[in-house]
Amino acid sequence: MTKVLIIGAFDRYNYGDLLFPLVIERQLSTYAKDFEFEYFGLVESDLSSVGGLPTKGLKEFYKQCNDPSKPVHVIIAGGEALGVTWNSLYAALNPLFQRINKRHVRVNKLLDLNAWTKKILKGKTILPFVFDKSDFAGVQSVTLNSLGGSGLSPATFEKYDFLKEKLQNADYFAVRDQLTVDNLKKSGLDADLFPDSAILMSEFYPLNFLHKMVTQEVAGYVAEHSGQYVFAQINKKTTRGHERTIAEGLDEIYNKGKTEICLCPIGKALDHDDHEALQEIGELLKSPFTYFDADNIWDIMYLIANSKCYVGTSLHGAITALSYAVPHVGLKVEKLGAYLATWGLKGNQRSIEFPEIYEQFQVATNATKENLEASRDRQFAEIKKGFDKMVKVLEREQSKKKG
Repeated sequence: MTKVLIIGAFDRYNYGDLLFPLVIERQLSTYAKDFEFEYFGLVESDLSSVGGLPTKGLKEFYKQCNDPSKPVHVIIAGGEALGVTWNSLYAALNPLFQRINKRHVRVNKLLDLNAWTKKILKGKTILPFVFDKSDFAGVQSVTLNSLGGSGLSPATFEKYDFLKEKLQNADYFAVRDQLTVDNLKKSGLDADLFPDSAILMSEFYPLNFLHKMVTQEVAGYVAEHSGQYVFAQINKKTTRGHERTIAEGLDEIYNKGKTEICLCPIGKALDHDDHEALQEIGELLKSPFTYFDADNIWDIMYLIANSKCYVGTSLHGAITALSYAVPHVGLKVEKLGAYLATWGLKGNQRSIEFPEIYEQFQVATNATKENLEASRDRQFAEIKKGFDKMVKVLEREQSKKKG
């Protein structure tokens, strides 16, 4: 048996983070190997009621990593985990700490906020997800999966002088966009380029499966309006001050594009606050709209999969659209733009400025189903190459153990 510990931000209700462990387990299980999976976040949690997986906390993670009598493999599941700090992760779990973290530039002049938060959480490494086999007595391999680093710069590596060596020592190091590859190269690092592993969701969660998982309200809405609505989502942080422009763009979609409006949050965790941002949009819209509260990840997935077009700031909202071959408009977020530039359809390979919503909606919805499916299938083929490589790492280390 090969014990695999999967760690990430699965301990808060954020759609993209909850997808990673689900898809990783599903895909690795297709290899018919004797894998046993356990899931870890910063804290113990159980988000199974919204479609997530229960997690154990850091204490148990470190305990298993440090037991040489029971060797384990570790997978950092994905996301913007390169250089992410303890304080930024904890800010999505603790409302009081979120307020402190918002002033991190000022606070860091008085104390090292990352080190202080690490102490609170009893972390064992300077950065939460940056470590290699040498840091733990029982770890046989460290896999860095579907990582994003669109904001990485040489300054990050200067600040954390251990970062380059730890990344070089990873047994599998895959990033999800070309911008991250380029940013790493500036600091002398190479990484494999594969799509985000969540792209595989439609293979494991087809529409007939999702239909059984969604709330009655969502099932009823889709039955009546499938293919006739735009699924719109924004986060609070990157759209503040642009709410009126976004509402005007959606009004154009309704009036000129003859398309209904469905608003639904994707990130409800602290520091994402989609529901608050969408409430403001709802108050500014002149057009009628339907609002769903994202009661679980299946509601989100099913609504996007059955929409005429996805419009939003969420990378994993766009990846869901890509996976189900649905037209998509990415709003101005760096990591989303980086992903679309790498894997998007020709003519739709960027995240747009807010005044361009209707114009890009027209571009997106003119894409043919054949081209959307070809884009998805290309990503499927590439990410499966990544998983083949990942499994070889797990098997190689396992055979060393047996040898």
